[in-house]
Amino acid sequence: MGERPRRHDEIKGATVLLTGWSQGREREIAEALGTISTRPVDLDELKLPFVALPKVTLEKAEAARDLLVDAGGSVDLRDEWVTRDAPRPIAARPTCPFCGSRKTQPYTHAGPAARTSMKCTTCGQRFRVSNR
Repeated sequence: MGERPRRHDEIKGATVLLTGWSQGREREIAEALGTISTRPVDLDELKLPFVALPKVTLEKAEAARDLLVDAGGSVDLRDEWVTRDAPRPIAARPTCPFCGSRKTQPYTHAGPAARTSMKCTTCGQRFRVSNR
C-alpha cells in the first residue's frame, strides 16, 4: 500500500491486475474485461500486467477477481488506499445567533438537567440550544 499514511477519507481497497490468461479463453477474458472496465479492451494490444480495475473497495476488487478467474484469467490484487464512496455524515452544528457562523462547539454545562450551551469559535459568544 505504499509508505504514505492513510488520509481520514480513505479506506483499504485494492487494484485488480490481470497478469495472464489460459490459452483459448481470450473471448471469455474479453467479455469479463468488458463487464469490469468502462472502456473497450483489445487483447492483442494489451501489455501485461494490465490494470483491470484501479483503486476500488475490497468487495468490488474481489468480485472482479472472481469474474476474471472464472473466465480463465490469472489475477493479482494490489492493496491500495481508496477514497470513500460517500463522505462521512457531518454532525449538525447550530448557527451562532450573534454572527451567523457555523463554527460552534459544545460548551461544558452545569449538570445533567441544564440545557446544552454552545460557544461560537468565531466571535466567542456563548448561547443555549434546546435539547430536542
